[in-house]
Order: sequence, then C-alpha cells, then structure tokens
Amino acid sequence: MKNILLVSQSLVRFGVALLLLFPMGVNAQTVSVVTDPTMGAPVSHALTKVMDALQAKHISVEKVGSVEQARGKMVLVTGLAMGQGPAARLLKAGNRPVPNSAEALTVWKTTQAAKPVWVVSGADERGLMYALLDVADRIQWTKSAQNPLSELKDITEKPAASERAVSIYTMNRAYWESRLYDEAHWAHYLDGLAQNRFNTLVVIFGYENGGFLAPCYPYFFDVEGYPEVKMVGLQPQQQQKNLAAFNRLIQMAHDRGIRFTVGIWDHIYRGGVQGGGIPGTKDAPDKPVPGLVWGVTADNLTAYTKAALAKFLKQVPNLDAIQFRMHNESGLKEGEQDSFWADVFRMMKTTAPNLRLDLRAKELPESVIQSAQDIGVNFRITTKFWMEQMGMPYHPTLVNPDKSPIRHSYAQLLRYPKTYRMHWRLWNGGTSRILLWGDPDYVRRFAETTHLYDGDGFEVNEPLATKMEAQPHDAQPFDLLSAPYRYYDWEFERYWHFFQTFGRIGYNPATDPAVWNNEFNRRFGEKAGPVLAKALHQASWILPRIITSSYPYSSFPTTRGWAEKQRLGDLPSFAKAELSDMAQFASFDEEAKFRTEGGETARVLPSANSHWFRQTSETLNQLIAQAEKAAGSTKSKELVSTLTDLKILSNLSLYHSKRILAAVNYRIFERTQNKAALDESIAKEREAVKAWQQLVASAGDVYTDNLAMGVCVADLCGHWRDELAALEKGLASLEQKRNTLQAEASTARTTVAGKPLPYKPPTDAVLPDGFQIVHKPVAPVSVGKPIPVSITVSAPAGIKWVKLRYRNVNQELPYQTLAMQPSSGGKNTYTVSVPADQINPKWDFMYYIEIMDKQGRGKIYPDFNKETPYRIVSLIR
Repeated sequence: MKNILLVSQSLVRFGVALLLLFPMGVNAQTVSVVTDPTMGAPVSHALTKVMDALQAKHISVEKVGSVEQARGKMVLVTGLAMGQGPAARLLKAGNRPVPNSAEALTVWKTTQAAKPVWVVSGADERGLMYALLDVADRIQWTKSAQNPLSELKDITEKPAASERAVSIYTMNRAYWESRLYDEAHWAHYLDGLAQNRFNTLVVIFGYENGGFLAPCYPYFFDVEGYPEVKMVGLQPQQQQKNLAAFNRLIQMAHDRGIRFTVGIWDHIYRGGVQGGGIPGTKDAPDKPVPGLVWGVTADNLTAYTKAALAKFLKQVPNLDAIQFRMHNESGLKEGEQDSFWADVFRMMKTTAPNLRLDLRAKELPESVIQSAQDIGVNFRITTKFWMEQMGMPYHPTLVNPDKSPIRHSYAQLLRYPKTYRMHWRLWNGGTSRILLWGDPDYVRRFAETTHLYDGDGFEVNEPLATKMEAQPHDAQPFDLLSAPYRYYDWEFERYWHFFQTFGRIGYNPATDPAVWNNEFNRRFGEKAGPVLAKALHQASWILPRIITSSYPYSSFPTTRGWAEKQRLGDLPSFAKAELSDMAQFASFDEEAKFRTEGGETARVLPSANSHWFRQTSETLNQLIAQAEKAAGSTKSKELVSTLTDLKILSNLSLYHSKRILAAVNYRIFERTQNKAALDESIAKEREAVKAWQQLVASAGDVYTDNLAMGVCVADLCGHWRDELAALEKGLASLEQKRNTLQAEASTARTTVAGKPLPYKPPTDAVLPDGFQIVHKPVAPVSVGKPIPVSITVSAPAGIKWVKLRYRNVNQELPYQTLAMQPSSGGKNTYTVSVPADQINPKWDFMYYIEIMDKQGRGKIYPDFNKETPYRIVSLIR
C-alpha cells in the first residue's frame, strides 16, 4: 500500500507540474508525452528531468493517453518494453527487438499518425529511467529551437557490469554529519549517480574511526538488555535524528533506482589499527570517551551483535545488502571469528534469509566461508582489485610474494566448482583523492576485467573518500579549494567526469563519446573543451602508472599512501622500493644489478619507465598550452581549477621520471661505491626537486593549505609545499654525504669477475623495440589435456629467446617457465605445450609470453599498455 501511494503521488506530481508549467494550451513546439498508466518513483524522477530539460528550451509539454491524442508535432512514448503499455505495443508492432535483461533499454524512432515518435523503453524501471535520463541529456545538447529531440538517436543497451557501486566512508563524524543531515546534498549527489547509471550506493561504518561507529548500532538506537552499550553522550533524540536521516537517504536512493548497501566494518573496538591515529581516542578501549562507542566486551560481543543487528534490520528495513569486514581489523580476535560469524550467519538466516551479505575477503578464513555455505546465507565475497590503491586496469600479474595475496587481491579464491560469487572493489580513494580523474579507456579495460570468475561488477570509492580521516571528530571540515576558486555548491560536483566514466562506461563500454564531449564543451567551450578532455584522459594514467611501477609496496594501505601528494620518502629508502606488479616492472635495484653484474629481463626497466613519465609530462604540457590558448583571456573558475590539476599531474609525472633515474643510480652507488653513480643520482634528484618546485608553483593558492586526508605523521595532511621542504632537506643530506665521502679508489668496486666495470648512467632514452607479434589466444581446454601455446614474433635485431610464463589463476602459486622453441611449421613461430599434470583443474589457467631480442631489448606479450597483460584459459570441466 505504501509503494502504491508513493507511485500515485509521483504521477500526480508529474501531471500537476505539466499543467502548472504549460497552462495555455499547445503551440508549434509542443512535445506530447505518452506514458504507461502506472510508473514507479525512478521513472517519475526521470520523466521530471525530461520535463525540466524541455522547459529549459522553452518547449511546451502535454501528457496524453495515446499517440492518436497527441497534438504536439513530436511525441515521446515511454514505458516498459514488455507488457501491454503503449511503448511495448509500438515495439511489438514494429518488430523491434528489445533486450530483456535487467536494466536494458531501447530508444527507437518510428512514425505514427504522420508524426515522428520516439519510443523510450526499458526492460525494467531502472532501464527505463536510464533511457529517459539519456533523453533529458540529449535535449540539453540540442541547438535547434524547432526540434528539441534532434540529438536523440536509436540505441539499444544493456549493462556490461551488473553492479556499478560507489562507496562512501564515514571516517570523521563532523564531516559525515554535515552530509547526513543535508537532504539537498543527497538529492544532487543521487541525481548524479542515477544519471551516470550507478545502481548501488555503499555507506561504510567503522573504518579506522577510533571507536566512532565501532559498531554502528548505538549511533541509531539502544538495544534492550544491553544498557551498558552506548555512544557516550549521545542523546535519544540524536539517535532518532540519525535513524530518520539514514532511512530518508535510503528512500531517496531507491527513488532514483539506486540500491543501498551498508558496510559494518567494526564489531568491537580494541584500538590498534582501528584507532586510525585520531587525536583523543587513545583511551577509548579502556574508559568511556565522549562520542565513541563504549560497552561492547568479549563477554557480550556475540550476543549483543546478534540482538543489535536484528534490531538494525527492523529499524532500517529497506536495506538491499550488508557488507561485513571479517578479520582482526574489525576488532575480532582470530580465536573469536569462527564462532562469531557462525552465530551471526544463523541469526541472519532466520531474520533476513534473502538479504545479501558481502563478506570482505581480506584474510577471510576458509572455515568462515564454509560456515556461510553450510548455514545457507545469501552471500558473496568481495575483494580488493589492486591492493588499497588504484593501479593499472587489470588484476596484478604478480603481487608481492612476501605478503599474503588475500590481503589485497583474489589469492586462491577463484576455484572450481564455483560455490560463491565474487565482487571487485577498486580502492581508488587511496590514490585519486583530490585531483580530477577520468578516462574512458581505463574504465573500459577495468570493467572488462571485473568479469573474471563471472564477477558481480565493481565498487569504486567516491572522490574525496578519506576527507577528514584521522582528524578529531569535532573538527570543522576543511574546504578543498580556496574561496576565490570555488565554483560549485558541493565539492563532489567538480568530479563529474569521474562519475561519468565509471558509471556510463561500466554500464556500456561502447557508450557514445558525445556523453562526455558535450559536457566538456558546455563547461569550457567548443574550442577548449575537446583539448581539456584529451588532456584529462591522458593525465588520468599517471597515478595508476605510479602505483604499478614506481610506488613502494610498503605504502599500499589507503591510510598510509597517497601518490598525488607524497614524495614517497627520501631517496635512499625510495630506491629500495619493491613494486606492486613484480611481473611487469623491474625494481630500481634490479636494473642497478643488471648494469653492474650483467643480466637481462623482458620486464620494463625503470629507465624505460622514466621515459614514459617524461614523455607523458611533455605531451600534457602541450595540451595544457593548447587549452589555455583556446580558452582565451576569460577563464572560468572551473577552467582555472582544471588546468591547475593538470599542471600538478604533469609535474608529478616529471618528478617520477627524474626520481626513478636517481633511484637506479643510487642503487648502483650502493652496490659499487662508485662516486660517479652518486653524483648522477644527486643530479637526477636535483631535477626531481625542481619538478616538485614547479608542482608547488602550479598548485599556487588554489588548494587549501591543509589537505587533511589522513594521518598527518604519514604525510596525509598539509600541502605539496610541505613535501618540497622535506625533499630539499633530503637532497641536502645527499650532497653532504657526497662531500664527506672518502676519495680513496679502493672504496669503489671497479671490476666484476675480473672484468672492468665501466659506469654508464641509465637514461630515459628508449629506442622503438620493433617487435612484430601475432598470437591467437588459447581456446578453452578440457581438463586433463595439455595446453599448446604458439606465437609468431620477429624483431629487427633477431630473436634471442621466447619464454612462456604460466600458472593456475591462483596468486599464491609461483609462475612456471617453459622455453618456447622455433616451430618447423612456420617462419618466426615459437611453440610449447604445457603438460596436463602441471595444470590443476581446481583453477583456470593463465599465461603470458616474455621475448628477448639479440640486442637485449625485452618485451612481454600481451602489452599492459594496451590490454590485460596475460591470457586466461577456461578449463572445460
């Protein structure tokens, strides 16, 4: 009854709005709208957006019951694609094929009664909403006063990724509540998610919050029988306000076709990593602290959680899913986890048997997975896509072997027979925190890889995800941009292209580029817009490349690493860094070893990687100059802000190009004590510092002085100029080291194996490799059969060797290597067969190919610059 009332109210509002807008009858620029007799809130929301777009073009609208009744020259017939509604009937009469998968849509032009008729339909209400919102966008694009529908086009689409989610953290109470109670904020935020076809919002409670929302239940209500459990100082009226605002948020999301997941990440507060470094929370495990949860103990943990969670489900009845953090970082000790989760699962099976549970994979015990299966709860496993940062758009080829892969990727979870579903979480919030980001090609590749193991789609962090993390809970949230440069009502609005790319490309990798091109042109003009779009797309590869190829593995946690702002330590420590994809990139020390002791690798050497960063910076600088020229003398605040971000990213890329070479030279020095290597290292570090100086100058006063995005002692606060001071201090230390270095020749290593050791500093000059490669991916193979692999490859210098690297799709296994031999059946063709006994049928199979020419140039196929750098072979079981 409640839903029927809501739908009826939506219909009344839509109809009355039309009458109020256009009470004077129908003119020559009237659009007639035919709808299904009933429609839900998401469709009503989208129809209102269509109406607003027409109103902005001064077009009258009439709502009629059929095409025959339409008096306008143009007709929109909207409704579900199946059934007996007017849209369904027209589609059937025109033999128009329509997809019947969830969220699919069709927009189709036909003619009825000598009038152009656009049929706007969806397989379900969410698909119809997406179709109508696309129509609203295209009406805004039109330049024709006589034909407001001129930009509409025939389209049929269905989602590529079934779930496209955005997650929000609640790391700071003041910042969270500044949003929670602001309904106007949520209206605009959720409108944007719906427009960009995100279908899930995830709000996460209890992530290094220092005891706030650890657990979340006392924030909303008290639990009968547990008077000792409370959020200290929180009054009942505040709890009621919080609960009402939260339920209103869920309803607003549903009204826009957006599902709602709540993340419950802390179950008891015991300090340690849960503290998040927040001042004033140190004593929370030992005594009541105002604003933090108190009273959950080892003795009442399970019983309280079951009672509180059951009440939460009643008090927040419209949840679509719950995401649980499972391991010790949630406060649970290892000895508690099995029994705790078994009891929670049994309670959920009884109380809400159909509600989906997302179990976070980090250090998830096998026994807990088995418990969920035995009890029969509706669950899936959700895991990190690329540690807690934003790497390249593929699952890492090889994660750091000294750490358990289940900490930051899929490990051994993708096994068969399949007994659970997988879901992929990209922790971009640790990398792309404040700077503008968005590239369609990146998201196309990323979205494709989320189909691994038939994945349930993806979740990304919202921009500014960690804003105010580790700050006092009563601290005033900072403004991101300085007052003279603000051009928005809410900060999330500046990241419109981020939402566009992940949402629209996640839904359809072949999305019409006009979706973003028109928006760039609207915001920046038809001359500057295309250049800025190209520049932002280019710049958006810089941060993922840093994370993958020159970022110390030790900085992988979101709450410790920040590639946008951190210098990543002084040079001696930076030079020792292990990287996050060790199969694709050689480390700084490995190149130093090759240069001093000999050796070769097909992986990308740091010197070659340096070339990429320098070249990208130069290309970006050219685009920035073109955009500034195209924009002319009048520059909007958004243009200034956008150019500032692009300049910061360009100089960040230049910084890494120089620092990579400094690191390799420093490792050569440490291996050989060759003073020339130290001199070269210092020279490159000096150039890196200069690039950072340019970065600081580019940032100017656009950003606030204290970008409080995390723990200050981990350099997650402050400004780029603070990092510059630390860089200059580190450089001075290196120069002092050089000045005091003894000049005795005996301290330098000058030979290896009795041969002279000439020093030739690495440079970023890279010659084209000239490899010509043809490879047909291996088709699915039956279990118990060998896997033959062949490749045709040539190079101007000739081929020295070709090697197959392979393993099951299990990150806990090492890669095996087989030499590929020249084939007698074809010129330049190399083949090998992987024996059946080396292929475990429990997992699928993956491989890539390393190639070396006779001049020492290496190549890995597939090329990570263009596609996922390995092939996966499905086993037929």
